[in-house]
Amino acid sequence: MKLTELKRGESSKIVKIGNIGELKQRLTALGIGRGETIKLERNAPLGDPQEYIVRDTAIAIRKEDAEFIEIENIRGDVN
Repeated sequence: MKLTELKRGESSKIVKIGNIGELKQRLTALGIGRGETIKLERNAPLGDPQEYIVRDTAIAIRKEDAEFIEIENIRGDVN
């Protein structure tokens, strides 16, 4: 599943960050990587970029970059 498929308010686990160069380096520098929980907080007024929460940090990611981030559903979530 791609990060772009996450709906507002949903959380998932990051499985893989594709080879997207500088963005991957920036995410890694922030401590964001495989195994972290990521939540879609909100969309920009025109829908791009989207704001995500990882480790209590808000980060905006463009949809074209989010296509390279693979996630999986977290089992046992109670909504």
